[in-house]
Amino acid sequence: MIGAGPSGLATSKVLASRDIPFDCFEAGSAIGGLWRYGNDNGMSGVYASLHANISKESMSFSSLAMPEAYPVFPHHSKVLAYLEDYAASFGLHRHIELGTEVTSVRPLDGGGWEVARRRRDAGAKVETQHYTEVVVANGHHWDPRFPSPAVPGAEGFEGSAVHSHDYRSPELYAGRRVLVIGMGNSACEIAAEISRTATRTFLSARDAAHVFPKMLLGRPADHLAESPLSGLPRFLKDPAMALLLRLTRGAPAHYGLPEPVRGPLAAHPSTSDELLVQLARGAVTPKPGVSSFGRDTATFTDGSREPVDAVVYATGYSISFPFLAPSVFAAPDGRTELYLRTVPPRSPGLYFMGLAQPAGAAFPLLEPQAEWVADLIEGTVGLPSPVEMTRAIARAWRRHDKVYAPTYRHGIEIDIRSYRRALGRELRAGRRRARAAVPPRTGVAAPAPASDAG
Repeated sequence: MIGAGPSGLATSKVLASRDIPFDCFEAGSAIGGLWRYGNDNGMSGVYASLHANISKESMSFSSLAMPEAYPVFPHHSKVLAYLEDYAASFGLHRHIELGTEVTSVRPLDGGGWEVARRRRDAGAKVETQHYTEVVVANGHHWDPRFPSPAVPGAEGFEGSAVHSHDYRSPELYAGRRVLVIGMGNSACEIAAEISRTATRTFLSARDAAHVFPKMLLGRPADHLAESPLSGLPRFLKDPAMALLLRLTRGAPAHYGLPEPVRGPLAAHPSTSDELLVQLARGAVTPKPGVSSFGRDTATFTDGSREPVDAVVYATGYSISFPFLAPSVFAAPDGRTELYLRTVPPRSPGLYFMGLAQPAGAAFPLLEPQAEWVADLIEGTVGLPSPVEMTRAIARAWRRHDKVYAPTYRHGIEIDIRSYRRALGRELRAGRRRARAAVPPRTGVAAPAPASDAG
């Protein structure tokens, strides 16, 4: 197991409950992944004031609810405390080797994997060990992604420029003219926070996006994922959500925002009450994409130019696996060739956790996904052939591209209800394959059709 963030902890809990022997390697000196503020593995982009934008009910693992005393949207420190309680409740610490970085995962000719690791202590030697299976749970919010190609003139800009991964608090931006680039959750929340002390705050987005309030009709907006609305056909669900946003939030023009071209469900939701307030107050000025930088200015695609002292790139993250050779697995353009977002068709014994991103919280999906992985390890379910899995992945991508925006950010986006149904179908089909004793990954057609879910 690589990583002891939410995905690694959920998988560790399932494996431990079945007495499946495993080792979990975590580069940081403590568990929690991105939810550990100032994590010494360098992979956490959590800033000081960050609160979850998903409610505690929706964010809980299926086996352990967040404490009732928590606020609806808990501070990052409370989410970390919950993860620590989760690990303690299921006795996971004894399986986790902290301060240990996995440097290489290499397939062996005779089957299985060679895993190289080293302690992060000075002078530590690289050690190798062979495993029959490897579960990758290293997260996908740690490798900062900047615009590519770079914005013309960016190298000549003399102000400060950081990625949102390195943003921690607004004090450094007091009295300055700040440009935040992006329109995701981090961009919205950071722009709103900075605007309270900055002289000017600009929020630049290449494409117009829907901004959701955190509460809709008196309930957390993410609760809609389990409401009757979520069960509507897509052609009804999108306009229904657009109408609900119009009634509760008003038109984007009320906040100076352009009207989005796509429906509200075609993109990962950007959720921020604070941004809407600061836009209405005029504390944040919306801008289109940046076309170029000067020494102390930014020019935008509408021809306007503004003086700028500092830039925060809230432009997302790359999905990276530095311990895997690209020939083994990679995610070009943010797209993963994984059956049910978990299994690479032609790499037996390699599994990926946490690369299925729903519009709401991913935590509730992790344990069911891990149960399937554990079934595969134990052999109680079988997989379709590599050919069938590859075809199913292609079908899933064709459907995905009809629904979601064609951007890097949406490469791992899923519909949570569809994914759950597909996982249930695959479990049933996998049991039939195992009973029929069809060896997995042989290229032989399986007795049950492969699921089409991504």
